[in-house]
Amino acid sequence: MSSENLELEQQRRKLETLGRLAGNVVHDFNNLLMVIEGYTRMLLEEPNLSENAQESAQEILRASERASALTRQLLAFSRKKSVERKGVDINAQLTQMRNMLTRLLGETVRLEYELSAEPCLIYANHSQMEQVLLNLIVNARDAMPVGGRILVRTLVAAGRVRLVVEDTGTGIPPELLPRIFEPFFTTKEASKGTGIGLALVHEIVREWGGTIEANSRPNEGTSFHIELATFDDPSLAKQELVQPKPKLGTILLVEDEDGVRSLIRRVLEQRHYEVLEAATEEGGLELARGRRKIDLLVTDLDLKRGEGRNLASLVRVIHPGIKVVFISGYVNEAGGEGALTLQKPFSPNTLVLAVQGLLKTA
Repeated sequence: MSSENLELEQQRRKLETLGRLAGNVVHDFNNLLMVIEGYTRMLLEEPNLSENAQESAQEILRASERASALTRQLLAFSRKKSVERKGVDINAQLTQMRNMLTRLLGETVRLEYELSAEPCLIYANHSQMEQVLLNLIVNARDAMPVGGRILVRTLVAAGRVRLVVEDTGTGIPPELLPRIFEPFFTTKEASKGTGIGLALVHEIVREWGGTIEANSRPNEGTSFHIELATFDDPSLAKQELVQPKPKLGTILLVEDEDGVRSLIRRVLEQRHYEVLEAATEEGGLELARGRRKIDLLVTDLDLKRGEGRNLASLVRVIHPGIKVVFISGYVNEAGGEGALTLQKPFSPNTLVLAVQGLLKTA
């Protein structure tokens, strides 16, 4: 064993020891975190809290969240017992995660998929596969502080599945590239990275009998390439394959109030609609241009950066025949042909009925 491999193995064993220790105290530790977070949130609800105190409380919350994430990842290394594995389609899992990932990445990062026509079926653990995808995509986001593009590609060939995650970020210096899978090694600021995410991805892929490589050029971007054997038992694949729930339609939601936008998105996603969301007219137009088919637009009439009727006119050029729901806090205007107007406040059921009514006539 080379000195580099020996050092990496020693670091991995150290991390496993820490993970086992964390496993012994995780219940009590999480209870403490719950108390810290709970009382901090109650503190933030105090009406007379000073601005400095609010900032301090927010920092406590962020630290608590980082502690929780760190504990979960440490525990992942300590689980040496056999985890349940079955047929998992990477394409299906990426489709399921797309809305969550889009919200996580923010408006400055564009997420694109180029998925194989056939299923990318591997023998894996569903939760671990989600961890792999989430760590790689969030790592790519962190490499693009001013925004950019993340491209996720899948390919099936010669009994192998290839997963590629590319970003247009700052890249990794050549002298640091060989160390990126080491536990606790990170190029991020101390408050923004633990050095565990990529180490966890490497460990999971290794346990599955696969390989992972990274290519990077400073100021041009980085790509991660994972290769795994296909899961070629048709009967088990049919029985165990994780499939996304069918979507009833794709809805573009443009609303500048975060609370209202979050509520509408949750209501529509619970009814199995795919929701693309933006806070501005410009952001809505970018989403409209990036999708081949959008069934319905839900937009506030009065946006802080834009105007709902103007947005609807522009989106109709891109997606002829699209239905529209205008929402307004002022007057209950007529929506016009192929459109409705809902006056705030309206109930979730009212929104769902309006959407269902318009899409049934499509």
